[in-house]
Order: sequence, then C-alpha cells, then structure tokens
Amino acid sequence: MTTWEITEPRKLDFDSDVTRLDVSLFGGRLSVVGTDGPPRVEVAATAERPLVVALDGGRLTVRHDLPSPWPGALAPLWWWLRGRNLTGVDISVAVPYRTATALKLMSGPVVVSALRGELSVECTSGRVSLLGVAGTVRAAVVSGAIEALGCAGELTLDTVSGEITLADSAVRRLRASTISGALTADLDNPPDDSEITLSTTSGELTIRVREDSDLTVRLSAAHGRVTSNFPGLSGQGRWGAAVHGVLGAGTGRLSADAMSGNIALLSRPVDPDFEADES
Repeated sequence: MTTWEITEPRKLDFDSDVTRLDVSLFGGRLSVVGTDGPPRVEVAATAERPLVVALDGGRLTVRHDLPSPWPGALAPLWWWLRGRNLTGVDISVAVPYRTATALKLMSGPVVVSALRGELSVECTSGRVSLLGVAGTVRAAVVSGAIEALGCAGELTLDTVSGEITLADSAVRRLRASTISGALTADLDNPPDDSEITLSTTSGELTIRVREDSDLTVRLSAAHGRVTSNFPGLSGQGRWGAAVHGVLGAGTGRLSADAMSGNIALLSRPVDPDFEADES
C-alpha cells in the first residue's frame, strides 16, 4: 500500500488501475468524475488536519486524518470543535468510468459525474448532484437537496429535509422519497419494464413522462389533490385523492404517494424530429 499525507494543495496522478474509490471527509467540497484517462486526485484546498490518500491493490482511499475522539458524552463536543476547522477542503477525483464508488461527507456539496459503476453517496448536510451517472446508484442526504440529471440504471434517492429533482433521465428502477421537501421527476422515455416508486411525507410531488410511455399508474394523496393531463386515467376523491390507470401497454409501473401535499402527473410531447435524429 502506498500512502500520501496531504497538507497543502497538490495533484496526484496514478499509474496503477483503480477499481474502487472510498472517500470519507468531515466537510468541504468534493467532485468525482469518470474518465478514460489515468486516475488522479487533486487537492485545491486543505484544512487544519491532513488528508490521507492511499492506494492499495486497486482501491483508492481519501480521508481526513483524525485523532481518536473524546469518549462518551464528550464525543459531540469533540466533533464540533474539530469539525468546524475541517470544512475548507476542496477535492477533485478522477477514476475510470466503472469504478465502484462510496462517498461519505458530513458537510458540504458533492458532485458526481459520468460514473457507470456501483455508486453510494451519503451526506449529512449538503447538496448532492448526480450528472450523467448510470448503474446502481444510491444517494442519501439528511439536510439538503439531491439533483439527478441525465441518469440511467437503478436509482435510490432519499432525503429527510430537502428536495429531490430528477430530470432528463431514463431510469429502469427508481425509488425516491422525501420526508420534508418537494419531489420532481422528469422521466425521459423510461424503459418498457421500468419500475418507478415516489413518495413524500410533506411536500409537492410533480411527475412528467412522455405521452407515449408504457406505464401502469397509481397515484395517491392522503391530504392533497391529484391531477393528471392523461385523459385515459381515472380518479376518485373520497378519503383523499387517487388516480390510476394504464398508459400505452402498461408494461412499466409508476407509483406515487403523498401524505401531505399535491401530486401532478404531466405529459411531455414526443418530438418526431428529435426521434429521427436519434435513430
């Protein structure tokens, strides 16, 4: 295993292959991008404690070098005193497209783009942006928003307090949930066997799918309204509101639930000129 201790801005390039990336930081800015070039770590800014970068048999690790915290009830005070001096780091990492990646950040924004492998992002307080990622993806934020643009594959997105926005994405499996926050899903031609499950406890839920989608639809709001501009769907208003029915062949599934908030299902016209260009 080769290890570097980073105390000032620095760029590391690696000749060895990287198949797994693990990043664990207290705070700061983190950017991870998939590339066909050599793996690299670029530290644009550091904080009070050093960063440790390690490469061991294809596994690349980036983490804060922290001493052991105070025991017992003093631990939260230790994290508060130490953590406020660790949020100024700025790190960019480039790894091969299919690298399995696990990112953990206590505080700060995370941007991940162009990865095609298994991806896990956990953030306590901050914004997570997923740009053009595909594969099996899971992102969870306690306080902050998640945005996923141009994504594909299987996505699981969760926030406690924060909105979720999904746009221009053709996902096969999607599960997105918020406790407090709006949820917006703009789905671009979901596959025939897609399975989409959306839920919010307190917040507005907006879904947009192509007018030629093949979906079995079930929408339900306990304390709110459900609207749809697909004429083939039927609704009821007793004991809450619900809309259900079949779009196209109905081979995929769309399910959405809101406890306190409205649900809107919108259709997106198909652009024949765009379809011809794509083919």
